[in-house]
Amino acid sequence: QAPPDGVDGDFVAISAGSFHSLALRRDGNIACWGLNGDGQAPPDGVDGDFVAISAGSFHSLALRRDGNIACWGLNGDGQAPPDG
Repeated sequence: QAPPDGVDGDFVAISAGSFHSLALRRDGNIACWGLNGDGQAPPDGVDGDFVAISAGSFHSLALRRDGNIACWGLNGDGQAPPDG
């Protein structure tokens, strides 16, 4: 799914989940769009110093430059612990 109008950025990576998409900006922040019923695609995006992203079915993951992982979205089976 292409980003909606108003989602601008100098993107370096993209990832598509079942019903949401992520795009990694060159500055390390993440743009999100699509279904956000479980918090997997916050419309304001996710700020941080990220270097990689991955969109699951109903959760999202991102790798920080320091090697830590950020997770958000559905966590019914422990797939996206909010503390990474």
